[in-house]
Amino acid sequence: MTKIELDIECKACGGTGIYVGLAERNGAAVVCYTCGGTGKQKYVFEYTPFTSQQFAADVKRVYASGMGYVITPDKLDFENIGEIDMSQEGVSYAEFREGCMPFHVEDLGCPMLADQCACHKIEGFTEQCPMGRLLTSCEQYSDKAKCWERFHAGDKTNA
Repeated sequence: MTKIELDIECKACGGTGIYVGLAERNGAAVVCYTCGGTGKQKYVFEYTPFTSQQFAADVKRVYASGMGYVITPDKLDFENIGEIDMSQEGVSYAEFREGCMPFHVEDLGCPMLADQCACHKIEGFTEQCPMGRLLTSCEQYSDKAKCWERFHAGDKTNA
């Protein structure tokens, strides 16, 4: 285990050593609780230097995402989706260890369930998504293959 210790500007008070909140008025301040009035705080970061990828003994298959579902490497019957043979999806753990990355299980859900960050990077893609609602209430959810086509193409047009 490696440790880095630094004195940094107090994040709570911005280095002033004092705090002005809701109860401090008309020029009053109190001593910052975090730094004790010094304006600095000790930052300690402990880490293990990376030497190699560690092995996870009980893993059989690796998937890009579970999209919020409980998944196993077996045949699964999902409500509103149907049966998916998860042993045929993703990649084996041995393949993953060799550098093979799995694709999303597109039958599980739409691109927003799989990777919201990637969806937001495609200009105009999320404008057609039901942000703030259940994605299953989206009128395109039952035809999510069209959304996957748009996702893979990075297309701005409606599917």
